[in-house]
Amino acid sequence: MPNISASKKALVGRPCLTCQRRKIKCDRAKPDCHRCQKAGLQCGGYASDSFVLVVPTRISGEGANKVRLRRTKGKENVKSTIVQEDDNGTVDGRSGGTVQVPGTSPQSYINTAPENRMQVLSYFLERYLPASMTSHRNFITPSSWVRSLPNLLGRWEVLDTALSALCLAYIGDLHQGYVHLHESQRFYNEALLRLRSMSLDSLKSANEGVLTMTMTMAMYELFHSTYGRLQGWMFHVKGACRILQLRGPPTKDTPLDMSLFNRVRNTALWDAYGSRKMLFLARPEWQNLSDTPHDILLDALVCIPGLIEASDNMLSLTQSGRVDLPGIDDLLRCWHAIYLRLTEWYVEFEKQEPVGLYDCGPLDRKGHPYLDADKSHLYSMFPQVISFRDTYVAQNLLMYWFGQLVVHTTMLQLYVSREKHQNRLNPDAFPGNYKGIHSISRGNVQKAGDYYATKICQSTANLRGGYGFQIVMVPLWAAQQFYDICQDPRYEWCQTVLRNFGAVGGYVLSAETLGFLRPAQYPGITMKGGDMVINSI
Repeated sequence: MPNISASKKALVGRPCLTCQRRKIKCDRAKPDCHRCQKAGLQCGGYASDSFVLVVPTRISGEGANKVRLRRTKGKENVKSTIVQEDDNGTVDGRSGGTVQVPGTSPQSYINTAPENRMQVLSYFLERYLPASMTSHRNFITPSSWVRSLPNLLGRWEVLDTALSALCLAYIGDLHQGYVHLHESQRFYNEALLRLRSMSLDSLKSANEGVLTMTMTMAMYELFHSTYGRLQGWMFHVKGACRILQLRGPPTKDTPLDMSLFNRVRNTALWDAYGSRKMLFLARPEWQNLSDTPHDILLDALVCIPGLIEASDNMLSLTQSGRVDLPGIDDLLRCWHAIYLRLTEWYVEFEKQEPVGLYDCGPLDRKGHPYLDADKSHLYSMFPQVISFRDTYVAQNLLMYWFGQLVVHTTMLQLYVSREKHQNRLNPDAFPGNYKGIHSISRGNVQKAGDYYATKICQSTANLRGGYGFQIVMVPLWAAQQFYDICQDPRYEWCQTVLRNFGAVGGYVLSAETLGFLRPAQYPGITMKGGDMVINSI
C-alpha cells in the first residue's frame, strides 16, 4: 500500500470565517474553532466549498511507493494526470486524459487512508449539520452528539472504521456514488467483525467508544439499509440499549457524555414506540439525571412505551370479548397524567425562551419541497408551514408534539373500545363508588391529536438535510399512524413527504419503509392469532 502523507491543513480544510476576518491562525476545529471559543467570540463557521478531491501524485525524486495528496476542486471536466498503479506497486502517469467529475458527484477519488479520515468526516459534518448547530448557542440534544465525533477520532479503531462506513455511505447516497457505497459496506462489515472480536472486558472499558460506534452504525443503516428495511437499525439500537443497561446510569464515578446518553435514549424511545414494549429507561434510577429541558422531556417520554404495551394488552382483551371498563379507565388516567406532565414541560420551556418558539405562515410560492408536483390535491391539506427559531427549539418541539400525539392516539383507541362495549354491560356489575372518566370526550381527544399531528406535518417544509429528516422521521410516522387510525386522507400526505424527504436527505430505503409501515407491521412485531407478539432481536 502506498505511504500516504498529508499536511494538517490538507486534512481539515480552510480557517473559520471569524479567524479569516481577524487575520489570525485558526486551529480549524469542527464545528467551532477553539481560538474563537477561548476569545469569547462567536465562531462564524466554515465556508461550504466544493468537495475536495484527494488525488495521489508522484513526488519528484522519491520512490514509486511515495505519494502525496494534491487537493483539487470538483469541476465538470478536469484535465489531469491519470495515476495508475500496477501489480508491482509502480505508478504509471499518463497525462492529457479527460476525467469526468460531475460537480455534484465525487467519483473514486476519496482517499480513505487513516490520515484522511478527518477530512472525510469534516465533509460529512459540514453537510449533515444545519447552520444553527455551529452557532454560539450551546445545547445538548440527542442529535448534537455528532459534534463530538472529531474529538473521538483516533481513540478507538472500531469507531474509526464505523465512521468511515457512515461518511462514505452518506456521500454515496447523496451523490449516487456506487463506488463509495461499496467501500462503505466494506468498512461496515469490518466494524462488525472488530466488535464481534472484542471481549466483554474490552466492551466495558471502551463503553463510550462502543456506544458511539453502535449509534454510528444505526445511522448508517438509515442511510444504507443492509436488509432493505429497519432490522439493521433495530439491531444496533437494541445492542446500544443492552450495553447501556449493563453499564448502568451515568454517575460521578462513571460519567458519560450526556449528549451520547440522550442519543441512546432517543433512539431507544423510537424503537420502543414501534415495538410497543416497556423501556428499562423508565425505571427510577434512570430518571432525573439532568435538569436540562430536553432531559426532563425525555424523562417523561420514556414512560410512554410501557403504557402503550399495557394499552395494547387491554385492547387485545377487549377484542376477545373480555371487557374491563375499570381497567380501561385506569389506563386513561395514566395517559392523562402523562399529558399533564408534558403540558407542564411545555409551559416551562416557553417561559425559558426569550422570544417566540416558532412562526407559522403560508406555504412558499415554490410549493412544498417534499410533495410531488403532479399531486396538487395534497398541497391544500397543510397550506400553513412552521419555521423554528433554531434547531434546538425544533428538536424539542418535535419531540414534545410526538409525545402528545402518541398519548392522544392511544387514548382515542381506548375511548373507541370503551364506548363500543359500555352500553352492552349491566351497570349493576360495577361497585357503588365506581366513577368513569367523563371529563374528556372521545371527540376532544381526537381534536387534540389532530392538532399535534398538524403541527408535525407543518414543520417538515422548513427542515432540510439528513439532520432534519432524523429529527422528524419518527414524529411524522406517528402522524401517519394517527391519520391511518382516523381514516383521514392526510395519511397519503405523510406517505409522500416521508418518501420524498428521505430521498433528498439520503434515507431513501428507510423513508420508503416508514412510508408504508402500519402500526402492526414494525419489524419488532409479528401477529399471532390476532394478538401482538414482540420479537426480541
